Amino acid sequence: MNTPLSIPVFDDLPNSEDVIQISRWLNEAGLSSLELSNAQGMRLRITVGESNASTPDRAGHTPSPQAKLEDAVFPDISVTAPYFGNLLRKNPLTNEEFAPLGSSVCAGDAVSMLQIGELTVPITAPQNGTVVQFMGEEGDLISYGQTILTLHPL
Repeated sequence: MNTPLSIPVFDDLPNSEDVIQISRWLNEAGLSSLELSNAQGMRLRITVGESNASTPDRAGHTPSPQAKLEDAVFPDISVTAPYFGNLLRKNPLTNEEFAPLGSSVCAGDAVSMLQIGELTVPITAPQNGTVVQFMGEEGDLISYGQTILTLHPL
């Protein structure tokens, strides 16, 4: 009789033993990857099997095995809207972008704003990181909890 699977809780990053066990389960099931996410915006992608060394990353570079390990250990963080409103990626006073793609931000820095009528509300970075992806454009109507951008932790 098969023993039931014990799936680790994903409030924090799984430890190395959990990642190894999940990788074994993926292999046994004939699957090549799994992505986990939680309510805090943490994401972990585990890929097993042959790596395609010729697949370039976002910047066009071929990642090394160490780079893939670092991505798994430090998953990207989703920055979400604390309210609803129209997205402002540029400071309305200076017309400069709050957090351009590739820029480094510190926890608490404004990465964009939401405009609700005359009111503007900052959207801040939850932790230090590098801006790797935008999910919204200037002026887009954003809902509560919607992901605005993604940070790669520093």
